[in-house]
Amino acid sequence: MKKKPAKSRKPEKAKAKVKARTKVKAKAKVKKSSPKKSPAKARAKKKEPAAGSIPRSKVIAPANSVLLGVVEDYFAKIGVIALTLKAPLSLGRRIQVLGHTTHLEQAADSMQIDHVPVTQAAAKSAVGIKVTGRARAGDHVYLLK
Repeated sequence: MKKKPAKSRKPEKAKAKVKARTKVKAKAKVKKSSPKKSPAKARAKKKEPAAGSIPRSKVIAPANSVLLGVVEDYFAKIGVIALTLKAPLSLGRRIQVLGHTTHLEQAADSMQIDHVPVTQAAAKSAVGIKVTGRARAGDHVYLLK
């Protein structure tokens, strides 16, 4: 018994598919996107503050107080806040730390500059102050009068 040579249509179909794909791809490349902006991109744009405006603090300052600075870091194991002073500070003065979830009022009993204990610190010096409770970066520190 002789076998008839089988005609395969697979190569013809494959060629037809390849041609169809290339035509679709060519059409896709020619088509340009519309110049309209998507709503997601429009929402993502943020408004920039006016040139002369000052950023608003979300914390209400206590009466008769001076802003000492903003907490840059809080070290939980030793209970110390790190900040750069905007006004001079000496030991024994009352400070208040205010934030979104923070409300501490205490005397400044321990203060260090570069791991060296000090009794007074001038403005623009980076200090670490021991606090009794938890504070967070971004909290405001005030000197009470």
